Amino acid sequence: MTIVSSSTIIAVPPSVVRSTFLDWPNLTTWDKRYMKTLTPLLPSGSPDPSKTSGLSVVPGDRVHGTFWGGEAYLEILENSESQMRWKGVWHGLVAVRCFRWEEVELDGKTGTKFTQSEEAKGFMGGVLVVDGWLGGNLKKKFEEFNGDLKAWCERDVGGGK
Repeated sequence: MTIVSSSTIIAVPPSVVRSTFLDWPNLTTWDKRYMKTLTPLLPSGSPDPSKTSGLSVVPGDRVHGTFWGGEAYLEILENSESQMRWKGVWHGLVAVRCFRWEEVELDGKTGTKFTQSEEAKGFMGGVLVVDGWLGGNLKKKFEEFNGDLKAWCERDVGGGK
């Protein structure tokens, strides 16, 4: 089993970070390097018109994700106020991705510790941490994604764009 993780502190409340992350139709407004689309699916595999964002998905829902470099079908394991987890299979690698937003205090104000992690099982798990042809450097991708999310969330409080 391989675990890759990256965290950042964001100077806005967890509810702002969560709603920004789960606003999937506007994902590429701030994420230009990692995720392209996240589309909730009906059991038939067609897009689910009743679920247009991550705010509406529940455990057991399937999501089609396109990324800069591939695509995957994901199963939602958890979508709570504190975290979202999904399971996906990519090139035979089974992985659980977790996005967590925890409240922290920043100079008397509410901020967020945002953590993104992936637990991979199987032969290809080690590839995730290597700068290789399959996974690239996943930790670096996490750090870039986290930085982009931070900049977007903080843009109105002087910390971002």
